[in-house]
Amino acid sequence: MAEIEQAFDEFLAAEPKHWLVGRVGDHVDSVVNEERSAELPADAVKMPRLESAFLPDAVGPSADTLWYLPRFALYDEVLGEDPRFAFEVVQNGDLEEDGRPFNRAVLKVGVAAVAPEHLASAEAGSTLRPVPDLDPGVTLIVPLTGNDGAVTEVPLPGTTHRDGESGFIARFEIDGFLVDAVYAHLTLNSALRLEFTPTYSGYQTTLVTEPDVGLPVHGPIFHGFQFEVFGDGGNTAGSPFLPLLVNQAGRYVFFPSRAQFHRTVRLALASRTDAYRSRMTIAVEMGLDGVFRPIIDSDDLQNFARPRSEYRELTTLGDVPQRYPSVRRVFLGQVSGTVIALPAAYGILVTAQGARAACDSVVDESPATVSGCRFHFTFTVAPMADPIDMARLRADVLDVPEAVGRTLRVALPGGLDPRTASTLDGFPSGRAAFADGEGTAFTVGVDIVDDDPTPATTLVNHFLHQLAATGPAPLFGSVAVRLDDDFPQPVRTSVLLNLRATAHGDDLDTTPQPGPPPSTKALNQGPLDLRLRQCADVHDAEAPGPVVPLDGLVLPAGQSTTLAGVGAGTEVAVSRSLEVAAPLPKADMLRFLFFRTTTVQEVQHPLTVNASGLDFAAAGISTLTVAITLATHPGDPVPSFTLSPSHTVDFVHVSLPVDSAVRGLDSTVLLTLTTASGSRTVSVVHDFVDEPVLVVTSSLLH
Repeated sequence: MAEIEQAFDEFLAAEPKHWLVGRVGDHVDSVVNEERSAELPADAVKMPRLESAFLPDAVGPSADTLWYLPRFALYDEVLGEDPRFAFEVVQNGDLEEDGRPFNRAVLKVGVAAVAPEHLASAEAGSTLRPVPDLDPGVTLIVPLTGNDGAVTEVPLPGTTHRDGESGFIARFEIDGFLVDAVYAHLTLNSALRLEFTPTYSGYQTTLVTEPDVGLPVHGPIFHGFQFEVFGDGGNTAGSPFLPLLVNQAGRYVFFPSRAQFHRTVRLALASRTDAYRSRMTIAVEMGLDGVFRPIIDSDDLQNFARPRSEYRELTTLGDVPQRYPSVRRVFLGQVSGTVIALPAAYGILVTAQGARAACDSVVDESPATVSGCRFHFTFTVAPMADPIDMARLRADVLDVPEAVGRTLRVALPGGLDPRTASTLDGFPSGRAAFADGEGTAFTVGVDIVDDDPTPATTLVNHFLHQLAATGPAPLFGSVAVRLDDDFPQPVRTSVLLNLRATAHGDDLDTTPQPGPPPSTKALNQGPLDLRLRQCADVHDAEAPGPVVPLDGLVLPAGQSTTLAGVGAGTEVAVSRSLEVAAPLPKADMLRFLFFRTTTVQEVQHPLTVNASGLDFAAAGISTLTVAITLATHPGDPVPSFTLSPSHTVDFVHVSLPVDSAVRGLDSTVLLTLTTASGSRTVSVVHDFVDEPVLVVTSSLLH
């Protein structure tokens, strides 16, 4: 080792610097630039200089070239979910002193090293790169609260390995009572945190002086050298040091070094959600042959077995939504052998009788109502489980480890979980109620009443628009289904009220045709057109045959078509949906919705005109007379009314058939303007159901 290197190491040992871990290479002598300042030689390895700190969390020779000290973010924050997350517990028969199982666990968490936000947008055109040779250096901090309320923090050093360009997996081994503590933190309000002490490579700029005899000595001498180091590795922002060579008694050298900084990340994963719970697993080598299953609760860690729900999530199928897009999760009944497939969503059921959707007009006895009625919608909803997905799942469960020596039966949920309320979040103006139906179906009732000043007919019209909306369904909700009475967590999925996302029953009949090549006759038995998407042969105890795309073939109501390439199996599964025009004309809505008006035949509806935004004086208008003619009921008289600068808003009530909420209320509005020079009339076409208020502006009158 050169003497200057040995002296520098001894200097750091005697006077440690918080940002320096230590030297990792031989010193590099500086060269002089045109400004008489010290620079690295052109052939030196490109690394940041630790004295530079143009911005917080950055090091570099200039504002145009910066190395950033990354912040660390959980994959959960960056990706929305951590696909690398795992909490795996093993019980191998060893016992604690109190007789409980001795647990061993491994926790894995995905972490990304990303540029701090204030640097990513600091300067356009600047070169921003991560510091080189980054080693995250991670520790898991586990807070424990004693009987006296005092909190003790237990550090658990971890290891890391790279995962892609900017990510890594942090891995921690946990034993004994700490397994229970970590699991409790993950499933409750986590107080776990990750403490990072990352290290990276850089040059430590150092003024090296060799004092002559007789000159004053300003500090310790190591093997004849004095050292003065600059910067703090980017931990603090400030003006970068400029190592000038003018009037210096020594020389500048650069020591290749390892620098360090600190980061803290709270491990507040969404680990209480279903996506993470399925990856918090336990393997009891006694009785389960080491097969991992999801941890139901802390009792799994404290006991080998006890009476509890027979259901657990079936994780050996891998990524369930990826393999079966219309299925969200799969649960195994360990006693019954029933495999329950939780559908990704429930939708309106379509049968040979049509869509199971109806609307009733009912008298609203509240004296404060505008229209005098309320609307009650009833929908029968069922699992939107693609029949091809279900056939594939039935075949796949035969090969999972849990199926050895058993016969597993795939089923859909049989009803709602009465312990957890269901909601319809997408339409706050309606009151929703849910009830069990027949088989795998249940009913959704929605009541819509006047919401002063908006009449119920207008709200119903908006509801019907959303019922036929394209894109993501705006009428959505959440339901919890029943596995058994002991399963502790709600098993939630979505419910969608949309004519373009439906469940299907006996609306389509398939009959294999004789003779090769295989073909099948598909008959639309219902009153609504169907759009056929794909089909496949289904075989008993085997995977379904190849999927045959049907390219959105429209099969009209009551008509049949021939599906080529299928018909050699036990049955033919056909993925389908309703064929709904986009946009759906108002009158056509009655084909999909059974509209009953036996209780209330007509409703009161306000026709409102608002001219408060009109400057009467500036427009020279003294009065504005409003005359309305209903397009669908031109013979029904509608009283006219007059607006003025002191009376800018008015309305009239008309009695209308209830189904105007579906068909609309197109009207011709004649606006007669009285001015100093006479009068003139402006005609406006307006739908008072779509827009219950006609707003009069200056532009409307020109």
